[in-house]
Amino acid sequence: MDPGHDGGSGYPAVVTDTEERRPTRTRLLVGAGIVLVVLVALAIVAVTGRSPAPTGATGTTSADPVAQARLDVPRRQAGDPLALGRVDAPVVLAEWGDFQCPFCRLYATSTEPALMRQYVDSGQVRIEWHDFAYLGPESVLEARAARAAGRQGQFWPFHAALYADQAPENRGEVTEASLTALAERLGLDVPRFQADFADPQIASDVAADQQLGSRLGVGGVPSFVIGDQLIFGAQPLSTFQQALDAALARSR
Repeated sequence: MDPGHDGGSGYPAVVTDTEERRPTRTRLLVGAGIVLVVLVALAIVAVTGRSPAPTGATGTTSADPVAQARLDVPRRQAGDPLALGRVDAPVVLAEWGDFQCPFCRLYATSTEPALMRQYVDSGQVRIEWHDFAYLGPESVLEARAARAAGRQGQFWPFHAALYADQAPENRGEVTEASLTALAERLGLDVPRFQADFADPQIASDVAADQQLGSRLGVGGVPSFVIGDQLIFGAQPLSTFQQALDAALARSR
């Protein structure tokens, strides 16, 4: 099973001619002509078929617009409620997630805390969240609620609470009332939370995040962008460590 939620050579036989035939002058000339054509073609391929030198962090080139777009992902906004870590950290790890996704929960509860201790707390990496609320209408409700909590500086506690007590996918358990009750348990200003939850700008921001992810190649969750590299799924901790260490080495 893939560690993520994505919504959904043979060889030709060798033929040998064993019949001996005496070559004629005409056939020799034709054969020589074919060899010459092949050599010219190979020479052309050798000149025009060379791969351009890598210019991106993972060996991609400036001709790849998706890779270049990934390099532009970091927001690096001071006071960003959907980010953790120093604004000027050398590397940004951007996550696209869905609060209904069990693999997102696995990453958030097992891998992310280790990355926080090793990289974020030391100032090397900044984590920035992006919504990819595509699993159903309850995903959108949770994304809007988490952003509403973020306006009171409580996005990450709300994020943790949603994953700690993750409801079954699209079973009707996630409602505006249940999310408001969670906001109250976390000590948020409930009237303000409700007003922000209903703000069309928040709904627009949730949709915009998903559209951005789709343009960058995100087709399932969780997905992560580090430099121009896209990582899909709740991969082992070592996968993230290798990618982050490589990105940090390039930033020096």
